[in-house]
Amino acid sequence: MEVKFHANMYDSKTQHIANTIQPVFEKLELKLSAEYGGDIEHLWIDLELVERDTGTMGKPTFPFRFQKRVSGRSQFGLPSMPDIYNVGHLSVKPDYRILESNPPEKNIPYILALIYNELLILNEKKKKLNGFNSELFISNYLDSCSDLGYVIKF
Repeated sequence: MEVKFHANMYDSKTQHIANTIQPVFEKLELKLSAEYGGDIEHLWIDLELVERDTGTMGKPTFPFRFQKRVSGRSQFGLPSMPDIYNVGHLSVKPDYRILESNPPEKNIPYILALIYNELLILNEKKKKLNGFNSELFISNYLDSCSDLGYVIKF
């Protein structure tokens, strides 16, 4: 399974957070992309850094959804990309007041802990994901965060 973390939608108040977390995300992608069984081939984890786009405070618009096919067809006149199959989307919505009050480096452990809490939904979606080993993935996530110096407290 290929894992991708995204913090590519931000505004002027949160751009520095996206810039700070991106190197950590890139390292996690390398550590977590592996075979976990089941139907899921791609997991996209989106950090929502534009407050006005996220719906009701405290909950992501779509916490988790699974798509059999994501079209690569461009709607803006750009070149098309190949379709991607069996994609899980996980949305993570932070508390923007916490992000604003913390220095950027303090936001990293906060964001990683939020992602962990949202990953727990994968345990509930096991049947839909047809044998995906969510426990192994979540365990690898915690170990990878720890390897990078961020211990997740739960």
